Amino acid sequence: MEVAPARATPDIRSRTAALWSPTLIALALGGIALLPRVLGLADFFTTDEAYHWIVRTERFSAAVAEHRWEATIQTGHPGVTLMWLGSLGLALERAAVAVGWASVTSPLEHLAWLRLPAVVLQALLVPAAYVLLRRLLTASTAAIAALLWATSPYLIAHARLLHLDALLTAFVTFSLLLLLVATRSQGVDREPEATPFPPGHSPWLPILASGVCAGLALLTKGPALILLPYAGLVMCWLIPADRLGERVRRALLGYGLWLGAAMLVVVLLWPALWVNPERALGEYISEIISNGGRPNGDGQFFLGHAVADPGPLFYLVADLFRMTPMTTIGLLALPFARRRPPCVAERRVLLALGAFALFWTLVMTLGPKKFDRYVLPTWPALLVLAAAGLTRLFDVLRGWRIKSKEERREQPAISVVLGSLFSVLLLANLAWYHPYYLSYYNPLLGGGAMAQRALLIGWGEGMDQVGAYLSAQPDIEYGPVLSALGPTLQPFVPVPVKDVTTLDAAPANYAVVYLESIQRGANPAIYARIQQTVPLHRITIHGIEYARIYQLPKPFERAVAARFGEALHLRGISMARAPGHLIVTPSWDVRARPTGDYLLFLHLLDSAGRRVAQIDVAPGGGDAPPTSAWEPGRQIAVPLPLPLPSDLPTGEYQLVMGLYDVTTGQRLALLEGPPADRARAGPEALLLTTITLP
Repeated sequence: MEVAPARATPDIRSRTAALWSPTLIALALGGIALLPRVLGLADFFTTDEAYHWIVRTERFSAAVAEHRWEATIQTGHPGVTLMWLGSLGLALERAAVAVGWASVTSPLEHLAWLRLPAVVLQALLVPAAYVLLRRLLTASTAAIAALLWATSPYLIAHARLLHLDALLTAFVTFSLLLLLVATRSQGVDREPEATPFPPGHSPWLPILASGVCAGLALLTKGPALILLPYAGLVMCWLIPADRLGERVRRALLGYGLWLGAAMLVVVLLWPALWVNPERALGEYISEIISNGGRPNGDGQFFLGHAVADPGPLFYLVADLFRMTPMTTIGLLALPFARRRPPCVAERRVLLALGAFALFWTLVMTLGPKKFDRYVLPTWPALLVLAAAGLTRLFDVLRGWRIKSKEERREQPAISVVLGSLFSVLLLANLAWYHPYYLSYYNPLLGGGAMAQRALLIGWGEGMDQVGAYLSAQPDIEYGPVLSALGPTLQPFVPVPVKDVTTLDAAPANYAVVYLESIQRGANPAIYARIQQTVPLHRITIHGIEYARIYQLPKPFERAVAARFGEALHLRGISMARAPGHLIVTPSWDVRARPTGDYLLFLHLLDSAGRRVAQIDVAPGGGDAPPTSAWEPGRQIAVPLPLPLPSDLPTGEYQLVMGLYDVTTGQRLALLEGPPADRARAGPEALLLTTITLP
């Protein structure tokens, strides 16, 4: 008799589902985190990448390859983890080029390779964080927190860069989460017992792992020192024990183990400490004191004003603007939507994360130098708190909605549908902002349009679009471009980029006025001169006007300051003699698009008012577009040869100029400037100068 195969019992099926569900969720979170972080890394240069981190990484890599250990001190930050990862990217780039898998033809493609390892690492840490959070919080809260982390535009923006703050955030967060795992007393659904740790749970491995992450954080950036006292406080608070003395003993033992692991990692991974620890540590301390202990040297901007120190409200405002609506709602819901029955273990985790966010923000607020990214390490903690608020809010709403047994049976399916819809909406938001995640600001507060009135904005984003516009100009080769952030623009244009402070040092063709320079009040006299005319083009990304592009006035010898109609301003003229000709070069400033096509006339009048020479020509030259196609902001100067009679007697002559419609012959009104004698030159004629000829 055949024996029918045994069917999986509901209990076996439920255990299988429980095993696979977290795995599938972790894999999905990894994919969601990876795609927006890794796609299109060749986008733009931030200021710090262009000025510092590319060359630091290259020098660090060369120093390691040549065993020049002391030369691994590239900065006091110290940025060692970033430079190790960047060096890995450099090695991958060289290998890919060597085997023909890649062709690196631009500095931007080179930067993308340097960014890649850190980007992949930070994407992989999102599902790893989910695994840790499941040991600390309810499964739904852990999943929502990891999803918010994976899709946060602000975290994605920094994770894509060759920069320190996202790496610091990852290492600090994992150190804290591992510490909470080590000190937890029971699962999230039970009250803590008097035993030191749950059965089968040893705290020492997560404490060691937490110390390793703390060491990596210390190797990344000096503010990681904030973690040192907080870790000790967490151990004293959360390590369970029956007696105070026993608690202190275990906390000291754990903290010593944690600190020892951190210091060991620091020494092993920073070769400079092997040969010259005094200099390495001196640079580290000096960076904290000299850089972090002073206001930003270029100035700051907050709530509509250029300031040195934005004050105590800065990080609160900055965080609110950087949050998504779901994060904002979750944080607002957290104090009001209470979960029943209360979970002591989870509440302690949330309190520890909230206290960490407050402690880090407070320390950063005390310093005079403030940037929104300086509190980025608090963001995963804030996202966990927001996830707890959203979970509890959903529980409240579900309690109102679900009444019958059938509805409770359908609850998992509903949760899957809602979770999928939630994820799709978050991903659609990311697709809209790709690759300018730094341009994301909370739409509940007015988005980028309002943020640019409250916060300093602009770190190099948009310069790729500036470069694309300038490179398409037919006269781009006529001279250099001026910009306050030259290295962020130079890779995108085919001509030299010079600093705006060189405005008077040498002729230049175009100038880029970047938003942050105006917000900070940098070089006001120079920017006032550049902005005397209207911008030729504006770069606007997600409601933020990042840059204005101006064409600089063409040089002239004699100022005139005349205006024909509302559109055409004559700044001045230059004159030169040539055999049989007088070469006149007007310098035009186009303030608006002319409404018609005009010809320019130049008349040379003798002392009796007789016209002895003239020319009628398109003001932009014969091959130039007609005046109706002139763009506002365009600066035009074309030499116009006025033929002189060979028998011209010696004397004083008046040179007059005007414009007339090519179709009707009607002259364009002269609204400003010295008019010529109407009886001699006719209406709407400008007296340019009186000269002696020949």
